[in-house]
Amino acid sequence: MDRSENQGAFFICVLGYLLAAIVWRETRTKAQFKGTLDTLLDILNDVRLATILQDTTTRGRVKATHKLEEMSDEEESIIKALSIYS
Repeated sequence: MDRSENQGAFFICVLGYLLAAIVWRETRTKAQFKGTLDTLLDILNDVRLATILQDTTTRGRVKATHKLEEMSDEEESIIKALSIYS
């Protein structure tokens, strides 16, 4: 790996951590989340988005509807604090 690849990988890691820290701060302030960043990422990993495909009677694309699956109360409060809705 040359120097520019190292710098690029480092930048991506720092950017990822920054985004995760912003999400963590938002959940702490808006949803009164008390856990660690690692716990938050584990909780968000359990939230799933389902895509429902519906056949159409006319020619063309299939209609896709996106819905969040059922969640615990904690997951739902975090999702609302982050303004992620289905």
